[in-house]
Amino acid sequence: MQETKIRTPAEDMPPSRPGWIRAVAILGVGALLIATLYGAWQAVAGSDDPQDPAVPANPDPDFSLTDEQAIERFEELNERRIQAYERTDLSLVSRFAGPGPFKNQVIDELRRLRQDKVTAKPSFNTEYLTVTSNTPTEISFEQAVLFDLRFYDESGKDVTTKGKPERLVIDWTMRPSDQGWLLSESVATKAEPVDK
Repeated sequence: MQETKIRTPAEDMPPSRPGWIRAVAILGVGALLIATLYGAWQAVAGSDDPQDPAVPANPDPDFSLTDEQAIERFEELNERRIQAYERTDLSLVSRFAGPGPFKNQVIDELRRLRQDKVTAKPSFNTEYLTVTSNTPTEISFEQAVLFDLRFYDESGKDVTTKGKPERLVIDWTMRPSDQGWLLSESVATKAEPVDK
């Protein structure tokens, strides 16, 4: 008679696979997952190929302003300029003036005021301010102002020795920089004395 052998659960399991097969399988599944995610990301993000005509290589930033925006920016910069003179504050200069002769002139004038231990109190009453040219790289203005300048010592005494109120016509130029539009030129084209 045949003998019946009772099988244990350990005998029902197939022989175990070597460990390296399991490691290869895990790495294969991981690589497949990474490739799928990368492909999906590329589809969403678009092509990184610089030769792709749909994607500009290095687009130039657009610094364009409307005339109204240009006037607003000019008034903001002009207010900072006046504050710099009233406070003889050199740290304000880079907040309204771009690099060049205009900025250098303002710095020299503020240093002279500090040396003389006086502050300036400029008075600008704008009669008109007009945009004369507006491009993405330069905006020009014409401004007519009634201008008066007084100087005060540290005690607050008016020490102005010369100068009378004038009506000035000034041509201004703004150019874009990494800080936005800044004043770069100022030329008085007309000056007429004004009777008080």
